[in-house]
Amino acid sequence: MLRLFDAHCHLQDERFGCNAAKVIQEAQSAGVQKLACNGCWEGDWEKVLNIAREHEAVIPNFGLHPWWVKDRTSGWLNKLREQLLAHPEAGLGECGLDHAKAGTAGHEVQAEVFSQQLHLGSQLRRPVSVHCVKAFGALSDIVHKAGPFPAGLVLHSWAGSAEVTRQLARIEGVYFSISGHTFNLSDKKLTPMLQQVPLDRLLLETDSPDGLLPLQKREISKQKTVTTDDPDENETLNKPANVRAVLTLVSSIMHAEEDRVAESAFRNACKVFGVSA
Repeated sequence: MLRLFDAHCHLQDERFGCNAAKVIQEAQSAGVQKLACNGCWEGDWEKVLNIAREHEAVIPNFGLHPWWVKDRTSGWLNKLREQLLAHPEAGLGECGLDHAKAGTAGHEVQAEVFSQQLHLGSQLRRPVSVHCVKAFGALSDIVHKAGPFPAGLVLHSWAGSAEVTRQLARIEGVYFSISGHTFNLSDKKLTPMLQQVPLDRLLLETDSPDGLLPLQKREISKQKTVTTDDPDENETLNKPANVRAVLTLVSSIMHAEEDRVAESAFRNACKVFGVSA
């Protein structure tokens, strides 16, 4: 069986209810040996930690997502530092920039909070998982100034242009993590972008419970599946086991064998998150 690593998911999401253990078991049955679970605000860091304590396969990450920047407390950065220091196995994330979602903090505030987290990740030598929507120019500027990243910088659900990808790939420690969201790009943009991703900088992820592949969404729509509050019955929820489907599409576009892509992505993720391959 192929060795797989879901480099970005949210097992603590309330949509999974109390079924994180079952979701992890299903993923492991599909070959997913490790999962990086990302916290997004101060209130869910403990939830992430509890899941990681219960499941050896889960690597915790703690960060302040741009959607929740407005809700941060005055001592958020110290709390984040303390959380990371208390858990040396943890990464930093999810953090970043989002210039599309209404109601978020202003662009300058987002940039400041993002830069603070990049600096903290560098200080503590932790990998940093980064969100970016409609802010690729600003992201590139900040990352170029803050790099290199010997501990790793994970550009999660990466959907930047081929040119921005090529430029960022020159920076030591930058990795490109591909999820179902990435495949919302047009073929005209997707193929040239993936061709700029070096195989030794590639990661695979689900961003579950979001991030279903477009083809999975279309199939659900055709079946007219009714969503429910039960994670077992709600087929619109993405799950870490679906990283296998992401692998298939990435391999096809990169014209590479699935086992080669899977092994490269697995080893890359192990390197980034500091676990044995």
